[in-house]
Amino acid sequence: MLFSNNALSQNLTLSQILEIKKKDLGNAEEYLTSKSWEFLDAYEPTDGNMGRATFTYNKSDSSDLAESFLTYFYSEYSSKTRIKIQVNTKIKYNEYINSIKNYGCRLIDSKIKDGRILKIYRGATTTFEVTSSTSSNIYNEETAIWSIFIASNEDYDLNWGDD
Repeated sequence: MLFSNNALSQNLTLSQILEIKKKDLGNAEEYLTSKSWEFLDAYEPTDGNMGRATFTYNKSDSSDLAESFLTYFYSEYSSKTRIKIQVNTKIKYNEYINSIKNYGCRLIDSKIKDGRILKIYRGATTTFEVTSSTSSNIYNEETAIWSIFIASNEDYDLNWGDD
């Protein structure tokens, strides 16, 4: 059920995700929906918090399960954007890790944090925070989940540099 649209839709490459990060909210939404991603929810920016819009890829019609989730973070006061993508397949995770490395990013830190493996890759302008974790599925089985948080180096250092 989750994979019925594969012939018509497309999960994103890292290059496409980085292009979305450069777009404003309206253009990001149009781009994602043109690739058969579906809007899930959104929150307006508030004092001190960025706004966000979340989209799903190959979402189930009968539950909140999906192959991937993408959250676009934006600010009302600057052009700063962030992206977080969550994937549930090892193949897609490995594709993203290989792409990050092919962009010339280096692994600068790795640790266990809150029961998850956290790896930080850094390129010339962009930081990728990769998290490996598990979650219980609808059958109470543990399944792997990977997420990649993408921010500019300056933004990442300012907000998470001392973690």
